[in-house]
Amino acid sequence: MVDGSRKADKFRALQQKFMAQLPAKLTELQELWRAMQGNAIEDDHESVHTLLQRQIHSLAGSAGTFGFTRLGKQACEVEALLKAAQYDNGLIENALNNLNRLQNEVPEPPSELASPRIFTAHDVTPLMSLVYVLEDDPLLGKEIAHQLIHFGYEAKVFTHQSDLTAAYTQQLPSALIADIKLPEGILEGPRITSQLHSSLTQTIPTIFISNRDDWEARLMAARGGGEAYLTKPLDFSALVERLDLMCGHRQETPYRILIIEDTPLLAEHYATVLQTAGMETVILNDPAPLLDLLGEFRADLILMDIYMPSCTGTEAARVIRQHSSYQNLPIVYLSTESALEEQLLALREGGDDFLHKTISDQHLISAVAIRAERFRGLSMMMICDSLTGLLNHINMKLALEREIVQVRRRGGNLCFVMVDIDHFKAINDSYGHPVGDRVIKSLARFLKQRLRKSDIAARYGGEEFALILPDTTSDQALVLINYLRAGFAEIQHRKNQGEFTVTFSAGIATVPPSEDMEALILTADTALYEAKQAGRNQVHVKNLSSRENIERYPCTDEETIHE
Repeated sequence: MVDGSRKADKFRALQQKFMAQLPAKLTELQELWRAMQGNAIEDDHESVHTLLQRQIHSLAGSAGTFGFTRLGKQACEVEALLKAAQYDNGLIENALNNLNRLQNEVPEPPSELASPRIFTAHDVTPLMSLVYVLEDDPLLGKEIAHQLIHFGYEAKVFTHQSDLTAAYTQQLPSALIADIKLPEGILEGPRITSQLHSSLTQTIPTIFISNRDDWEARLMAARGGGEAYLTKPLDFSALVERLDLMCGHRQETPYRILIIEDTPLLAEHYATVLQTAGMETVILNDPAPLLDLLGEFRADLILMDIYMPSCTGTEAARVIRQHSSYQNLPIVYLSTESALEEQLLALREGGDDFLHKTISDQHLISAVAIRAERFRGLSMMMICDSLTGLLNHINMKLALEREIVQVRRRGGNLCFVMVDIDHFKAINDSYGHPVGDRVIKSLARFLKQRLRKSDIAARYGGEEFALILPDTTSDQALVLINYLRAGFAEIQHRKNQGEFTVTFSAGIATVPPSEDMEALILTADTALYEAKQAGRNQVHVKNLSSRENIERYPCTDEETIHE
C-alpha cells in the first residue's frame, strides 16, 4: 500500500514528468494541425484528424490531473471543436495557441494528499487479534484462552479489575470478554466495563458471559455496552462467531483493479491513488493482452479509457463480455466525453459506470470501491457455500483446474487434500443437525484462519472439505494437515449437556505426478478412504504413479508449517 506521504512524492514525480513532456506534446499538436490543413488526400486527412483527436483527448484527460486545470479545460474545448461536423479552422487555431500560453502557468498542488479510508472487502484486523478476558474462575479463563488461540485470537486473562485496568493503559484490546459476576459483586462486570470504556475515544466490542439468563442481568449487560451475551457453559463456537462479527476478523484480499489507459503517466497516477487506498493494481497501456491477464490477475473491476489507439473502450468491453466468466465483471469508463448520448452508448455496450476526467482522487476511490465491493459480494454469493463461506464444489474444481494449469506453465508443486469429519453421522444422530452444522462451520472457520492467503479451502459436499495448496510439496502438506488435525481435535463443541471434541481424516495427492484434475481428486479421495479404513483421525499421502501410501502421525511444531 502507498501511504499519504509516498503518494505526495509520487504525484510530484509524475507531475514533473508531465511538465517535461508537455512542450513536445504541444509541438506535436501544432504539427498535426498543420499537416491536416495541408492534406488534400481524403484518406490521409482522416487519419491525421483521428490522430490529432486522440492526442488532444489524452491531453484533456491528463492535464487537470497533474495540476494544469485551465490547460485541461482548453484542451477539452479543442476536442469538442474537432468533433464538430463543420469545424471552424480559426477557432481551433486560436485554441491551440492558447494551449501554448497556458503551459507556462504554475501547476496547482494536489488537492488531496492525506491517505483516505482503506478499502478492502471488509476492514481487516491483524491475524492475531488481542482479546482481554475478565473472569475470576482461572480454569475457565485458561480454557477460553486455549480455545480462542485456535481461531487467531490471543487472549489475556485477568481475575481482578486492577490488573485489567493496568493493561488498558498499556494496550487496548480488539475485544473484551467479561463475566457478569465478579468478586466485587454479582453484577460488577458491566459496571467495570462501563467505567473502563467511558474515557475512551473508540468503542471496544464487549461480550458478557454469565450463569444467569434473566432480564436484570441482560439489561445490565446492555447498559454496560455489551454487544453479545452468552450463558455458561460456554459454546466456544458461538463465542468465536460473535468475535469474528464484532472484530471483523477476516482475511479478505484487497480489491484488485485492472487499469487500461494508453497515457502511461495518467495510468500511473490512477494506480498510485488506488494503492493509497489499499487496493492492488495492474496497468495495461494496450488492451491486446487483456484476456490473458484477466485469467491470472482475477480483477474485481476494470477501469478503462474509452478512446485508445488500437480499439475503443466499448469495443474492448464487447470482447470481455463475450466470455461468460466476465459477464458480471464491473467495467468503469474514464473519459473526457461529455455528450450524454455517447456516455449512454458506452454503457449500453457493456459498461457499468462512466467517470469524467479530471476526477478527484477521493471520488475515484469511492466510485471504484463501491463497484468492486458489490461485485465481490455478488461473486461470493454465487461461488461460495452458504453455510461455510468457502468455495462450493463447482468453483473448487474451476480453481483447481487453474492451479494445475499454472503448474504446467511455470513448474513447481501443488497439493490437493480431501478432508472428512470423522463419525459425522453419529454427531447428527446424537446431537441434532444444528449441532452438526456448527461443527462444519467451526472447521471451515478453523481452516480459513490457519491457511495461507494463497491456499484455497472449499466445501466439497456434506462433511467433506477440499484444500488446494499451491507451491507445496507432499511432505510440507503432510506436516501442515497433521498440525491442523491435531489443533482441530482440541476444540470444544457444545451439545445440550456438556462438551465434545471432533476429529477429521485427510488424504493428500500431488501435482506432479498427476496433472489430470479428475485423477488428482480420485487419488486424494482414495488416500482419504484408506485413512478412514485405518482407524480415522490420521492423514495419508498417495502417490498416483507408484500407488505407494505414506502414513504420518501428529505433528504440532508450528515452526515447520509453511508460511
